[in-house]
Amino acid sequence: MNKAIFGNYLPGNSNIHRMNPTAKILATLLVITWILFANNIWNYGLLVAFAVFETYLAQLKLKTVLKAIRPFIWLIMFTVVIQIIFSPHGSSYFSWGPIKITNYGIQLAGLIFIRFVLIIIQATLLTMTTSPNSIASGVEKLIAPLRYVGVPVETIGIMISIALRFVPTLMEELQVIMDAQRSRGVMFNSGGFIKRCKNIISLIIPILVSSFRHADNLADALGASGYEANQPRSSYRQYHWNLTDSITIIAVILLGIAVILMRTLS
Repeated sequence: MNKAIFGNYLPGNSNIHRMNPTAKILATLLVITWILFANNIWNYGLLVAFAVFETYLAQLKLKTVLKAIRPFIWLIMFTVVIQIIFSPHGSSYFSWGPIKITNYGIQLAGLIFIRFVLIIIQATLLTMTTSPNSIASGVEKLIAPLRYVGVPVETIGIMISIALRFVPTLMEELQVIMDAQRSRGVMFNSGGFIKRCKNIISLIIPILVSSFRHADNLADALGASGYEANQPRSSYRQYHWNLTDSITIIAVILLGIAVILMRTLS
């Protein structure tokens, strides 16, 4: 049983799966930057179309990718509601004390919702089409110049690889803990807000204990295998930059130019 989508790698043979991980990470960072630059429905529409096209190229179902939003829905809705009820600009629809609902606030909240969703989709497409080891290798290559100023590039790479590897594992264990709590009468979807918060807080200690147990086991395994973070390591799989990677980066840069030009549209 694995209901967690975000952080899971789905093996495949699509063009995006075969890309150099460094190019994928760079392209993802650029697209997220363009998402943050977007300011109206036109450039957001272009970015949505681009995300759908990426999903098609990755040979993934859009429904599967959208499931990754589920764990973040409360954070998104909280941000959207705050934006709606505390926006001081625009024509007022409702006002009560510090709470003020305006047309500008509703419009801005809608754009923020789209922004959150697009960023999560970009991160999901990266993790779904790139294995944790490949992501670690790509990050190492991307930040390799920092090695000359004393940054432990290899250590950062292995940390990212381990973190991504254990996201699905901890999500599965969280689901098991919740099921165990439900069997003892704890209800996470009923009761008042304070009661729900207390029930959710009861999950923190078990999941922390589980995380520390995994960390201890991993440390023992690395020690037994003679792993040294500061020693040079070879890699079984070698990645090479090819024409597809160059075309992708150029396409993403052109996308950014289009987004910036469309910022002036009303």
